[in-house]
Amino acid sequence: MPLPNPSRWFDLILLLLISTLAFALPEDREKPIHLEADRAQLDQKTGVSIYEGNVVITQGSMRLAADTATVYVKDGTFQRMEATGKPSTFRYKPAADQEEIHGVGQRVEYDATTALVVVSNNAKFTQGKDVFTGDQIEYDLNEDLVRARSTTAGGRVQFTIQPQPDDGPQN
Repeated sequence: MPLPNPSRWFDLILLLLISTLAFALPEDREKPIHLEADRAQLDQKTGVSIYEGNVVITQGSMRLAADTATVYVKDGTFQRMEATGKPSTFRYKPAADQEEIHGVGQRVEYDATTALVVVSNNAKFTQGKDVFTGDQIEYDLNEDLVRARSTTAGGRVQFTIQPQPDDGPQN
């Protein structure tokens, strides 16, 4: 499949990036996409686009902020995205009846082929009062599964999960 003409390349990158990152509320996919950066470089030959300087990508409840974001496209299809910052942050609301998830780390990677988000270097996920910390946290979107690990000798991961409120006797 040929790549779009240069005037459409930027739009395609934004749509691919945000639509695959918008694993939040279903209605978020219908919201406008906003991307801000100090600089952008789009290379049609390699399929790599780089956004630098105060990068902020939003769509509905989803927000990603980083110092840089690199997007990889192959044969016109979004493959993966890497964002780095000191720190990089993201937030999204997975469902209307769930609390917003906040993530922070110096690196955020998203692989569209595996639906895996990896946050590393002082990674932390917070949802309500529940907190997950470690050197690296993986979130498998397909399985709704969180994995945390330490990448240093003797390092530890920490999970703080608050008890669910007792709604009284069940009938």
